[in-house]
Amino acid sequence: MTVEGSGAVRADVLAQLHRMRQEVDVVDGSVVATTDGMVIVHDLGDAETYGVQPEGVAALAAVSLGLSQRITDSANHGELRDLVIRGALGQVVMYAAGERALLAVIVSTTGDLTPVHEYGERVVRRLAELLDDDWQDDAASWHSAPPLAPDRRQR
Repeated sequence: MTVEGSGAVRADVLAQLHRMRQEVDVVDGSVVATTDGMVIVHDLGDAETYGVQPEGVAALAAVSLGLSQRITDSANHGELRDLVIRGALGQVVMYAAGERALLAVIVSTTGDLTPVHEYGERVVRRLAELLDDDWQDDAASWHSAPPLAPDRRQR
């Protein structure tokens, strides 16, 4: 899957991520990916210095959100809002961003996530708008080869 018109959309998405990292001091970086785990754009800042790989975060976030949504469905608790993974040194917060994308936020604190959630939910709404308006599925843009003429010798 690709985001068509990627230059302007990717720049706008990246600006959203960069602003979040600047305004929420515990945010080390973030990754926006497709729900099948392909990186759309990332803003990892110093997190990249510590070996954070956007491709790995994207793939694992996609799997985690998918499983979490199934658990939420099984418990009859409605649509998944977010997923928080707490580590000894920080947390990763993941959100669905519309139907086809996700946001994973890498946080440097093990404490209160209120500012991350407040800002993250605004970013997710904006990302969903940007990406849903400009999204094109690769399969929809493929053109099949013309059908082969039937072999007249085979009847």
